[in-house]
Amino acid sequence: MLSDITDILTHIDWKSFLYFCWFFVLFDVPRYFLGLTAIALSLLFGRRTPEPTLDCPVSLILAGHNDADGLQRSVLSIREQTQKGIEIIVIDDGSTDDTLKIARQLQQDGLITHALSSGVRGGKTSALNLGLQYCSHDIVITADMDTSFDRDAIEKLVAGFSDPALGATSGNVAVRNPDANLLTTMQSLEYFMSISAGRRFTSTMGILTIISGAFGAFRKSALRSVGGWEVGPGEDGSVTNKLRRAGWRIGFAPHAWAYTNVPEEIGNYIHQRMRWNRSVIRDKVRRFRSAFNPFSQQFSLLDVIALTNNIFFQVLLSTSFFIYLTWLFYQLGSGALLFISLITFVYYIESMLSFAIVYLMYRERISLSLGIYIFAFTLFESFITRAIRMLSYLDELIFRRSYRDSFVPVKVRNVLKRF
Repeated sequence: MLSDITDILTHIDWKSFLYFCWFFVLFDVPRYFLGLTAIALSLLFGRRTPEPTLDCPVSLILAGHNDADGLQRSVLSIREQTQKGIEIIVIDDGSTDDTLKIARQLQQDGLITHALSSGVRGGKTSALNLGLQYCSHDIVITADMDTSFDRDAIEKLVAGFSDPALGATSGNVAVRNPDANLLTTMQSLEYFMSISAGRRFTSTMGILTIISGAFGAFRKSALRSVGGWEVGPGEDGSVTNKLRRAGWRIGFAPHAWAYTNVPEEIGNYIHQRMRWNRSVIRDKVRRFRSAFNPFSQQFSLLDVIALTNNIFFQVLLSTSFFIYLTWLFYQLGSGALLFISLITFVYYIESMLSFAIVYLMYRERISLSLGIYIFAFTLFESFITRAIRMLSYLDELIFRRSYRDSFVPVKVRNVLKRF
């Protein structure tokens, strides 16, 4: 196969290359060039400026449903933080396990400030908004109950709030169970090479559109100015874009590390990613399309660039890729396999380059041995992940499935319909 690819490269002219590889030229060249350039510049010059510090107390909301297994570990991780004065508020979203019992015991032991329950499941949004009412401090951190943290994670997360224009900042999230199986290894690489690197790039460009639901910080006055969180799924992206539209700056703290477990079964992985990707259509295409209106009082060129980046490199890239594959087979028949092999080989080289840069950025976090999985990751990211995205987008565009997602309880969805 490698000799066939070499034969193509030595005999194809530029016109034929552009004709048959238009997808790669249109989507992947700018994506990799812009992303890697921004990350490389950040790597070269980002550490020359000392990180600011912020000496102030913070409030932290742990909201969850049936998360008894991870709650105590998360609280103990928070209690070991170098950041002082952390007020911990645990919100049980109508759990049927021992979540509330464990939370109350943690409160009795003096490890958390509040242990509250909604009594019935109302969804993560209602739990977060309830917790916000009990926050005593202006910096509010949100995290999942199964999240654990580096000892200096919160200190590094909130440091940027010394800038009064910063409305929210996202922490960096890594996979806690990368060695469970091949699927979790692929997700670990994805978190480093796509999610973390992607957010570092968009943050550098001022176009970050999501604060991680697993680990993020907000200025309470900013949250209240936009009405808090709205009913999900995708409440993390929605509140981020509301803050952007209100004029707040959105940041990313690349050295503030938290850890989460990722799905170990393919069915759970697909379900999670379908929910994530549907939210792109729900928020970026439907809810915030007014951002493209130049006559709006809230019009911002950066918002237009941010949403265009999401739509172009997520929605159009994934859907166009399979249109391209179909076109390629129509044009070349079985000969298309050679071009697909060529493009996959180029993707592999790009992935190796991306991994090298990410390793230089996070060599204290990422194992060099993950490099042996780069080819498998290239196939996973190029074909499986894109297929899931395409199906998610079509599902949401045609059936509006996010509006019936089990992430939001039925009773909450029924109330929303009345409004």
